[in-house]
Amino acid sequence: EENNMEPSLALTIIGVVMIIVGIIFNAIPKVVNEKTMPDLPPEAVGISALFRVVNGGLGIAIGTVALYCRKLPPEYASIVLFSLGSGFIIVIFTLFSGKLRGFEKELPIPPIILFTLLTIIAYLSS
Repeated sequence: EENNMEPSLALTIIGVVMIIVGIIFNAIPKVVNEKTMPDLPPEAVGISALFRVVNGGLGIAIGTVALYCRKLPPEYASIVLFSLGSGFIIVIFTLFSGKLRGFEKELPIPPIILFTLLTIIAYLSS
């Protein structure tokens, strides 16, 4: 079966997107929190920024792994892509679970869209 996208291109796209998101989360965590959680109580600003920075670090880590795996032979790169796609689905489910468990009133639509697109890229190229 022929892939719809070259694994190296898919890993590059996923890697760059994750690293950019991670850098933004690390560079301006309080601004990201203000945009995503405008009613955040003042006493939660610091710890929320810390968690945003940690999430950014994880994004950079995943993006770095994706970029380093670009040169793998296609059969191995496909395994990495399938794994990334599966991991992204878990992230999407955890975002939905936050609403279902009552942690937040609204679904966080931008990250759901982002991770859905990354999942599609990962699976179509694996």
